[in-house]
Amino acid sequence: MEGVAPHRHGALQRVHLRDITADIARRLDFETVAQRIVDAVIQVTDFAVATLTLREGDRCRRLATAGLPDGRLGMVTAFERWAVLLEPDWLVGGFSYLVPPEAPALWADIPDIPASDDPDAWTAEHGLVTTLLDHTGEIIGFIAVDEPRSGRLPDSETIETLEVFAGQAQVAFANAHLYESARRQYQTMQQLFDVAKAMAATADFEQVAPRIFSALQDRLDASSMSVVRVHGPVADVRRVTAQRPDAIETTTVDVVGPLADLAELVLRHGSIRIDDLHDHPQLQSHVAPGTCSLLLAGYAEDGQLVVALTVSSPRPAAFTDDDAAFLRGLVDITAVAIRNADLYEEARFAAERDALTGLRNRRVFWTILQQALGKATTDRCMALVLIDVDDFKLVNDIHGHDTGDRALVHVASRLESGVRQTDMVFRIGGEEFVLIMPDTSAAEARMVLTRISDALKRSRLDLPQLTISAGVALAPIDAVTADGVFSAADAALYRAKRAGKDRVVLASA
Repeated sequence: MEGVAPHRHGALQRVHLRDITADIARRLDFETVAQRIVDAVIQVTDFAVATLTLREGDRCRRLATAGLPDGRLGMVTAFERWAVLLEPDWLVGGFSYLVPPEAPALWADIPDIPASDDPDAWTAEHGLVTTLLDHTGEIIGFIAVDEPRSGRLPDSETIETLEVFAGQAQVAFANAHLYESARRQYQTMQQLFDVAKAMAATADFEQVAPRIFSALQDRLDASSMSVVRVHGPVADVRRVTAQRPDAIETTTVDVVGPLADLAELVLRHGSIRIDDLHDHPQLQSHVAPGTCSLLLAGYAEDGQLVVALTVSSPRPAAFTDDDAAFLRGLVDITAVAIRNADLYEEARFAAERDALTGLRNRRVFWTILQQALGKATTDRCMALVLIDVDDFKLVNDIHGHDTGDRALVHVASRLESGVRQTDMVFRIGGEEFVLIMPDTSAAEARMVLTRISDALKRSRLDLPQLTISAGVALAPIDAVTADGVFSAADAALYRAKRAGKDRVVLASA
């Protein structure tokens, strides 16, 4: 600063540095901090140009510049291009390196500085690099300066100031990293909470699966996603692709060989990340063509893997540790949702099924009958068949209720095996059964019932001879309402009983 005494200049510099340090400490976004630091460097030091570059593995990315007309933010260079500048002989401070003109440097920005014979003059090929280190001493980035306004090599005070800024950058980076980690953890927890809340709104697994895929798609850059339910050596897989997220493919695979080994690793570690499947050729045939990265997370019960989520990508190293943590959280929620869906299905099954025979019961019969009536037409009638086991009271009285129960189970089995795939069988009470037969004529219904009756008579079980009587009504010919068609079939059954039993009577006969 021209016209200011050196001690005054130093005092102002320290005040400026203190203010900058306080400002930096308040910021959590590292890119903002990086820009503030390089701006401060050219304000406080002799240098007119400063850049801050962040290391990302084996490459480095320019994060902030000051004093350059074309800052080329985001420019990427190999880490090796920086590593060659860190010769111990060039160390001029605690972690700063004054790079001489003869160094094998490939500077991205070479200033227009005239040559000089003065050994203390700064030349176009000079460089001053201060390293940024993490708490382990690992290099995480660099501050580089150029074009000193004095045209001279830096003094020790300038280097100390640069290293103060480097220290601030290191602290700021650590704070930003912690903040970003906390932010991602919060975001992950919020996403998992939203998913859990959405899944809690349904107990049907067929509705749960799309919600899982939606959560995966919102969070991860994946080309393929799968929900896997493992049943010992067999797994049921539901899979979608990013191109067709609504088209769920369902397959069954054998968990053997490489898949069994992979399942064991997931069971042991909770999640597995494979950055390049080319290093695992044994898995190539088990993934979609073009897959490069794979991320899996599993949920275990009683030491066995029962649920897994998998995501894949054609890009190498597509998934991060944060992604793995998210997937582990999601698979836990998925497992709970699947268990709830299973419990719901079991409860629904129990509510709709007859405890003795396993057939659908009277409660669900009326609902399905209404649905079937809605589809029946005069060209495609629905047949409703009421069936009664003949003289069943005598079976109970003579042979006992255990034998009676076995007889009912046997009749139910014959009915189920004798009807067509589209027909439905119900037990509506005692020895009474019902068939709903869509798209069926009277002749077709009679043929099916005759076949079932003959099969019952041919049975060679330790049971009394069993016969059945049946009444058949057609909708909408005999009636159009549920009560009406049921009454018509019941009246036909009554006539079958009065006519001597062991026969089929049509309502329209």
